[in-house]
Amino acid sequence: MEFPHNFFNTFMIQLSDAEYALFSDLIYQQCGINLGPHKKELVKGRLMKQLRAYQLKTFKEYYDFVMSDPSGKELETMVNLITTNVTSFFREKQHFDFLMQSVFPAITQKKNRENSKRIRLWSAACSTGEEPYSILMTVLEYFKDGGLWDIKLLGTDISTRALACAQQGEYPQQKVQDLSPLLLEKYYTKELKDHEIYYKIKDQVKALAVFRQLNLMMESYPFKGKFDIIFCRNVMIYFDKETQKLLMNRMANYLEDGGYFFVGHSEASVGMNANLKKIGAAIFSK
Repeated sequence: MEFPHNFFNTFMIQLSDAEYALFSDLIYQQCGINLGPHKKELVKGRLMKQLRAYQLKTFKEYYDFVMSDPSGKELETMVNLITTNVTSFFREKQHFDFLMQSVFPAITQKKNRENSKRIRLWSAACSTGEEPYSILMTVLEYFKDGGLWDIKLLGTDISTRALACAQQGEYPQQKVQDLSPLLLEKYYTKELKDHEIYYKIKDQVKALAVFRQLNLMMESYPFKGKFDIIFCRNVMIYFDKETQKLLMNRMANYLEDGGYFFVGHSEASVGMNANLKKIGAAIFSK
């Protein structure tokens, strides 16, 4: 068996503690993500491909390359590689049941009192799209007369790679295997691609969504209005307590009075930092 000429060199490259500290600090500054010592091998494995691509001999050389790139493209690539995008359709299903049973009826009454048909939702760490599309399928299941309402969802993420998947809205069969046949028929088209079966989100769902790159660590967000519902789930666990408090308060400023804020079930205590009232399991209101 033959190996590439630099195979053994790249295989033997080690990520020193000092080099890991450089990347950890950079990720924290850029994304607010707190990488502990246990993430060292993960970071090494994900960045090794860049060392191979650029034929670099040390991780410090790659760090210097990232920092010296005036376009910022390599920094974006590094963030894409390191940030984790673990998600699934209707993850933590209790939240979607709560939308149907409590949130949407309450919002409908509130909007009718205000003589408004405008509903805005934000999936603040939308990853590859499973969460926002799950929200929108729930919206369409509840608002049968959806055409009478002005409903839009904003999906944001720091990873451009994840956002590209969300915008495409196309998923291999194993990603949708737990969805009911009824939802698959109503909201997906089945396609054969490269000898594999894929399910693509229908235009009626995609039309309600807008996807944009956003770093939650920004001092302010470029939103003109506020949101009735915010989902920011399973991302706070990557931040330290100070950053969690900062971000929760910042995002809560973009929530309508009487609006709803969802965090991950493992993050329930985080919501207590932001002058929000707990109304359910990892669910808060303003």
